[in-house]
Amino acid sequence: MSTSAYTTFLSVALCFLTISCACSSEGTTSKVSQEEFFRERVAPILQRRCLSCHNHAERKGDFSLQSFATLLESSFLEPGDAAASHLMEVIAPSAGAPEMPKDSDPLTEQQITDIRTWIDAGAVWPSEFELEPLTIEDYDWWSYQPVVAPAVPRTSAPWGRTVVDQFILKSLKQQGLAPSPEADRRTLIRRLTFDLVGLPPSPAEVEEFVNDPDPLAYEALVDRLLESERYGERWARHWLDVVKYADTCGYDKDKLRPNAWPYRDYVIRSFNEDKPYGRFVQEQIAGDALFPGTADGILGLGFIAAGPWDFIGHVEVPESKIDGQVARNLDRDDMVSNVFNTFCSVTIQCARCHNHKFDPITQEDYYGLQAMFAAVDRADRPYDLDPSVERQRQELVAQQRQLKQSLQQLEQEMASAGGQPLLDLKHEIEQSHKSLNLEKQPAFGYHSQLVQQPSTEKWIELQCETVQEIGTVVLHPCHDDYASIGAGFGFPIRFKLEAAREDGEWQLLFDHTQEDFSNPGLTELKVAVGHCQTDRIRLTATKLAERKGDFFLAMAEIELLNSSGRSVSVGAVQALDSIEAAPRWAADNVLDGVWPMYSDPRGAQRLSQAMQERDALLRAIETPERIAQRTAWLADLQRVDRKLSALPAGKMVYAAATHFSPQGNFKPTNGKPRQVHVLHRGNVQQPLQVATPRVLKLNSGEDTPSNLELDSVEEEAQRRVALAQWLTRPDHPLVWRSIVNRVWQYHFGEGLVATPNDFGRMGARPTHPKLLDWLAADFRDHGQSFKRLHRLLVTSSVYRQSSQGDVTQEAIDGGNQYWWRMNRRRLAAEEVRDSILSVSGALNLEMGGPGFYLFELEKPEHSPHFEYHKFDPATSASHRRSIYRFVVRSQPDPWMTTLDCADSSQSTPRRTETLTSLQALSLLNNPFNLHMAEQFAERVGGRTAGDSSASTQPSDSQFAEPAEQLQGQVEQAFRLVTQRQPSESELSEMTHYAAEHGLANLCRMLFNLHEFVFLD
Repeated sequence: MSTSAYTTFLSVALCFLTISCACSSEGTTSKVSQEEFFRERVAPILQRRCLSCHNHAERKGDFSLQSFATLLESSFLEPGDAAASHLMEVIAPSAGAPEMPKDSDPLTEQQITDIRTWIDAGAVWPSEFELEPLTIEDYDWWSYQPVVAPAVPRTSAPWGRTVVDQFILKSLKQQGLAPSPEADRRTLIRRLTFDLVGLPPSPAEVEEFVNDPDPLAYEALVDRLLESERYGERWARHWLDVVKYADTCGYDKDKLRPNAWPYRDYVIRSFNEDKPYGRFVQEQIAGDALFPGTADGILGLGFIAAGPWDFIGHVEVPESKIDGQVARNLDRDDMVSNVFNTFCSVTIQCARCHNHKFDPITQEDYYGLQAMFAAVDRADRPYDLDPSVERQRQELVAQQRQLKQSLQQLEQEMASAGGQPLLDLKHEIEQSHKSLNLEKQPAFGYHSQLVQQPSTEKWIELQCETVQEIGTVVLHPCHDDYASIGAGFGFPIRFKLEAAREDGEWQLLFDHTQEDFSNPGLTELKVAVGHCQTDRIRLTATKLAERKGDFFLAMAEIELLNSSGRSVSVGAVQALDSIEAAPRWAADNVLDGVWPMYSDPRGAQRLSQAMQERDALLRAIETPERIAQRTAWLADLQRVDRKLSALPAGKMVYAAATHFSPQGNFKPTNGKPRQVHVLHRGNVQQPLQVATPRVLKLNSGEDTPSNLELDSVEEEAQRRVALAQWLTRPDHPLVWRSIVNRVWQYHFGEGLVATPNDFGRMGARPTHPKLLDWLAADFRDHGQSFKRLHRLLVTSSVYRQSSQGDVTQEAIDGGNQYWWRMNRRRLAAEEVRDSILSVSGALNLEMGGPGFYLFELEKPEHSPHFEYHKFDPATSASHRRSIYRFVVRSQPDPWMTTLDCADSSQSTPRRTETLTSLQALSLLNNPFNLHMAEQFAERVGGRTAGDSSASTQPSDSQFAEPAEQLQGQVEQAFRLVTQRQPSESELSEMTHYAAEHGLANLCRMLFNLHEFVFLD
């Protein structure tokens, strides 16, 4: 059997995997009963499990299950003889494990009997019957049920402080379990401080809490920690893990994002301000539209732009090319998946290539959600801390956009008014440019600096050594292929010629400032000026030529001829400004006797004539009414531009944007949504129908998502507004459960749902569904306050339990899913680093601003290189909290990665927690740890010279210290690391080690203590 046929065969086996065993094989001997058995028991399973891949359109494995004919063609079964059917060999082999279903539980004995009976009975398939691919529309799943607060269990046991305890205690009793005793106070303050602020408590704080007789001392500690600014820094890290935040783009070039950090600071501030979760969600989806004039309304949009971005696919490849289309499709996929993984815990991305196989999500749903983001890209956009300035900016930008659109429409109207004659002339001019042979030297001529307004005056002046008689001034146009301008590149649209003697007034020789001058191509312009006696001639442009949004003056050559036609000697050239990019552009080039010309004079003459005819036709089209309208709009545009430039410069944030400066092939949509198609198998080369903007249905009785009336919405922001409001609906069953489950997980080590990004059928079921719903409803209905939720969880008796094991209870619940004890956990990478800085006395608590580097940056302009091994850990600027480090996608920090830091290229709802020898070696020998060990030793008063390496063997006198003084230093170091007093034996051993190897080497060892890197 061929590989492809075998694969198809295995797929067929899978299709029969879950055939219900409820139907007895009795009564299937007649054809009628066999057909009924197929329709009622077999066909629904084939539709649900097989047809998404094996249908007439898809034919995965060159096979379709929509008809019986294609089934027989596969030769996978012999009707009437199950024993001879290869199908039975893979689902029920005589020896060994079944090959199919792959990666799933084997069939039950009853299911195997049903399949065998069906085949032996002839594998009857009703004639003319064809299956149709079935979409899952079953909302009978726990996560789609309404969030309703259940009744709180009543228990008579004298245990428990909060509602949380009541739910947990009931489930413990049902399992024959009992809660563990409360942890000691030192353990509690360490657990609570790390959980809420991510830093170790000081020995003084621990001592004060342990000895505090106030019965509400614990609650007071909770309140103090929640009010600390360090709280937002700790909990923002959890959020940034989920949303894939980093300071580089990822992919091949991994370009820097120097303006990503304002979003990070926004998240920190939002947690510290205890911003209601609904507002937090809405700001991150459509803050610019829902909360205009506020900085957070724009800063929050950094969420949409937080994930990876393909620089090459967007900037270097046009959107019209296949790779450009793929890049933008994947970019929208990241936006959609980030929204639904983060806020709803839904694996929406599974529907990019086919209908979701386990949850009620179709491809139409998925691409309808892509259409919600059809106009946005990731780019730098301004924001202002002053709301009034931001409102002014938005109003002026809107006026500017409208005026530009009006001017563009007017130009298009005038262009179409010329009809076929104008089109013919344009075509002739274009073909002439291509066919005429151009003779051009490396020195192109003079080129002014670029400006943003065409009305900006530019001038270039020729100075003679003595007063000369000038009869004619000859202007030779430039040629350059840049911006497709070609012949006449930079020739002024309106200009004048003037003459003056030294210290004399300028006299007008030629005036073309009241009407536009047609592009002359390469035809020289000869201006007769009589018998002018002068030593200076100046060309002044009053309306500049355009170069793709910029304006400038360019001239290949300026000749001065006397009345006899001979050249006049010019001594010097001056200009208002010049780009001076030799050899092409320099002011002196206008005197070098070189200018471009066509080798065919007749062809050049015809080209010039065609251009004159075109310009004459355009002038005829420009009626007085159109000219007046254009003049008025241009004046309004200049006024708006001046007001915009006068506003204080806005700061920049990397966020979702529709208006930004183009970069190569990466151009803004200016708010006009792209057309998004449903893609067959996710292939951009196989577009199907146009996708309608939509959200997901949340129950079977709900109307189709077009009830949001987004079909005709062209204003892109309103699409995002609809999505934001849908997400924060009070009756949304997913959003409120998702967020409280995340918070529970970060406090207890595992969520009530163990798959925090997947509440679908392939995810885990909640271990305590009623508790989850009570928390979700309480959070939703009481201000959506994170701090209130934290307080509820950490003040519970469940949270305060000891983490000590119990053999009897472990035999019942070894995984602790019923929370009969507290889980132990190792500190996260950031907590380890911040703790090392803290106990060493080097921690800088400065908040906010650009991220600090833990590497040497090389070649940032192309493909950045992040050289971690070249970085000096003594650099004080890097001694800030780890939340503020510059996060790189392609080359993550090796030390942080060793400690299981999150991979910023993918959503990390829960960090991996490993124990490896490499972690111990890193904590012992990494340059950061070596330097901090010396810092730590200095803090506790030890000498550090020469003791930075464990391999260094000091002399007997090198670390000579009075025994009592050294012992005090060791004791202080141990207390800073563990927040407890060492035992006599511990103190003796550590003091002996410090005396022999140096205090800094002891500090290195302390960084590796179990008590330092673990809670409980």
